[in-house]
Order: sequence, then C-alpha cells, then structure tokens
Amino acid sequence: MFTIFDIYSLLLLLASMILFVSRYMKQNPPVYPYLIIACTCLVANWLGEAGGGIFALVLLIAASFSFVGCLIYPSWRTMTEAEARKAAGNARR
Repeated sequence: MFTIFDIYSLLLLLASMILFVSRYMKQNPPVYPYLIIACTCLVANWLGEAGGGIFALVLLIAASFSFVGCLIYPSWRTMTEAEARKAAGNARR
C-alpha cells in the first residue's frame, strides 16, 4: 500500500534526478546537493512508514527547499569561485 510519504519522496527524488541529469548533459553541476536530497527522501520515506509522520514531513519539507535551491542557483561551486575572485580583486587594490 502506498502512503503519501512514498509518493512525495518518490516524486521529489525523480524530479531531482531529472534535474541533475539534464544539467549534467550541459554543464558539470556539483553532486552533493542532489545526493543530500536523495538521502533525505530515503530517510523520510523510512520514517514515514515506521510511524514517524511529523519527522518525515519535516524532512520532506527540508528536501523540497533544497530542491528549490538547486533550481534557483544551479551551480553552488561557482558561487564560491565568484566570491574568491571578488576578494582577490579587492586585496590587490
């Protein structure tokens, strides 16, 4: 029997995998945000089936926010590179 935790975690996992594969074909995205989403979905699904509904819901909401973060800012690696370049530019002046 399927629960809401099964459906939501599976859909979130599939959406993040599709996003990762599509970005992997075009650029080299970091793996760790998508790996965190996958592990969070796994743990939330396990908690949901074991009777920890509130904790599973909190984990799925956190994974959803992480997924939105991956959508809004796709390459977290370049964020630190840009800040490093800016800091290096300010140090030379």
